[in-house]
Amino acid sequence: MKKLILSLVFLALSNHAYSDAAWIKNAKIKQVLNQSNAYGGCMLLLDKSIADSGLNCPASNWVALSCDGTFNNRAVAARMYDLGLMSIALDKKVSVLVDDTKTHSGYCVVIRMDMKN
Repeated sequence: MKKLILSLVFLALSNHAYSDAAWIKNAKIKQVLNQSNAYGGCMLLLDKSIADSGLNCPASNWVALSCDGTFNNRAVAARMYDLGLMSIALDKKVSVLVDDTKTHSGYCVVIRMDMKN
C-alpha cells in the first residue's frame, strides 16, 4: 500500500516538472521565416520571451508552426503563418499556444494562434 501511495505521489509531482503547453499572450510578430527543409518549414519571431512562460524551449523568441505537416495539418499551419503576416501588416498582437513536447530543430511548436483586435 505504501508503494502505491508513493508511486501516485511521485507521478503527481513529476507531471508538474514538465510543461506541455502555455500561452504567450499579446505578442507582436517581429519576423517570419520560411525554409523548405528545416524548422518545420516556417517560423515566427515573437517580441515576448518564451522562456518566461515556463516551457522547456530554447532561450529564443522563435516558434515553429510545423508548415511541413509534422505536428500541425499543413493547411492549419499555413493559415497560422498567414495570420502572422496579417498581424504584421495590420500592426496587431497575437496570442500563441506553444507546446514544448513538439519541436522542430529544437524550437517549440505553436498549436493555436489568435489575433487580437
